[in-house]
Amino acid sequence: MNTSKVTCFHDGECPICNLEINGMKKLDTAGNIQWVDITKDHDALAAAGFTYQQAMARIHVIDTQQHMQTGVRGFLAVWKQLPYYRRLAAIVERVPLLIPVMEWGYRLFAYYRLPLTGKKRLPTDNQG
Repeated sequence: MNTSKVTCFHDGECPICNLEINGMKKLDTAGNIQWVDITKDHDALAAAGFTYQQAMARIHVIDTQQHMQTGVRGFLAVWKQLPYYRRLAAIVERVPLLIPVMEWGYRLFAYYRLPLTGKKRLPTDNQG
C-alpha cells in the first residue's frame, strides 16, 4: 500500500457506490488516490487495521496525514484531492452544522445501501 497518497477503501460490488467512485476515479488524473476495492483486497484491510464488516458498514479513507477517516470525513479527504470536489470540500468544512447533517444522511444511506442493491446486511463484528 502506497502511504504517500490518500487511500480510499470502497465496495467495488455496490452499483450505487460505483457511480460516485468511478466518477471520482476519472477526475483523479494526478493519481493522488489509491483506490482499494474491499471485495478484492482483504489483505489491504488487514494491513490498515480494520475488518471487511467495518469496511462494508461505511467508507474508510486514510488521509494525507495517514489518519483513518470514515463517513463524510472520509469523503472530504478524497474530495480535497480532486478538481471541482476540492471546492465542495472547502464549503462543507466552512458551513456550520453541514458535516453533522451530511453524516446523518450518509449513515442513513450506509444502513440501507446493501438492501437497496439486493444484498443482505452483514453481521457487525463490534470492532468499530
